[in-house]
This record gives sequence, structure tokens and C-alpha cells, in this order.
Amino acid sequence: MFFPDKADTMHEYSIIQSLIATCARVAREHDVKKIVKVHITVGRMSGVDPHFLETSYRFFREETVCQHAEIVVKTEETEAMCQDCRKIFAVRNFCFNCPECGSQKARVTKGKTLQVTHIEAE
Repeated sequence: MFFPDKADTMHEYSIIQSLIATCARVAREHDVKKIVKVHITVGRMSGVDPHFLETSYRFFREETVCQHAEIVVKTEETEAMCQDCRKIFAVRNFCFNCPECGSQKARVTKGKTLQVTHIEAE
């Protein structure tokens, strides 16, 4: 069994605490007895490791409304917009050079997301 290093999971743990609190609030608001599945989107530039997030979730969901709920993680790819020519482009291998004009002035427009997209319940 894999146990991540405590320092590696502290960030993910606080995210999982918030995720479980959100699920508990939604369950109360909708009179739900059981959360079945939690869907989240994690951007590649969000600073969150999806693997550690999933591992942390499985460990910390015990004795919560999410105890038996599966987590489904969708990874959001990174896009940027060139500040010179305004072209929006996919960022690959952390290369932020504009493929249109070669500029190195780019602003990330997609890929920083960390969001619960929907919750399935019974």
C-alpha cells in the first residue's frame, strides 16, 4: 500500500477537507443520505497533483458523507494567449512561446482550475 509523504499531501489534504465539507453541505441542502460520485476538474497549472489528490481523498473520506463515493478527476489542459498577437494556443511541455509569432509574452487562460463540477447522490 502506498502512503504519500506527509509534506506532499498537506496541500491536497486541505483541498480534500474543503471538498468533503462541500459535499456535506450539498447533502444537507438537498436532503441526501449518500454521495455516490464526486467529479472534479484539476488544471495542469493548478499546483495540485491529481494522483496525490485521489490518494488523499480515498484515505480521508472515511467516516464522512463521501465514505463510499468514487472520485472522478478530469484533467484540464493548459492554454495561453499571446500578449503580442493575441493568439490562443495549447501549452505543451511548459513551452509558452507563441506558435504564431514566437513571442514569449503569454498569459495562461486555461489550466488553473480546481473545481467540483458535479456531485452524484442517492
